[in-house]
Amino acid sequence: MPAVAAEPVGPVCAGPTADELDPGALTRLASELESDDLARSIARTYLRMLDARLTRAASALECRDEIAAMDVLLSLRVSSATVGLVRLEAAVLCVIDAVRRGEADLARERGASMLGLAPSARHALRSHLDRPAPLAPA
Repeated sequence: MPAVAAEPVGPVCAGPTADELDPGALTRLASELESDDLARSIARTYLRMLDARLTRAASALECRDEIAAMDVLLSLRVSSATVGLVRLEAAVLCVIDAVRRGEADLARERGASMLGLAPSARHALRSHLDRPAPLAPA
């Protein structure tokens, strides 16, 4: 009878989440800040910075600079969660997992997958921001 491993073998990373965007995230942010305008401003700033941040992450991963990669990845994870981009956040977590495990090739591969999610994430957040309704109840 074969032995059963006590821990999962290989990298642990959840599959892609079903939803691109959690609209409740911006609603919660607007409520916490007591400002719909400020929450929208934070989301727009996120969108303006997204490509540069993804490029910095990819460059750091390519150069195998774990410190620079983790710096941008951790910030990107938190900000993605803040604006509600759950699929992109999950992808960032997968890259972080690979970096922490010291699996540089896997981290670069997952980083490329993360880059591929950016257009749909951007579209989902922009569409949500373009709605005229307030994010938080008045």
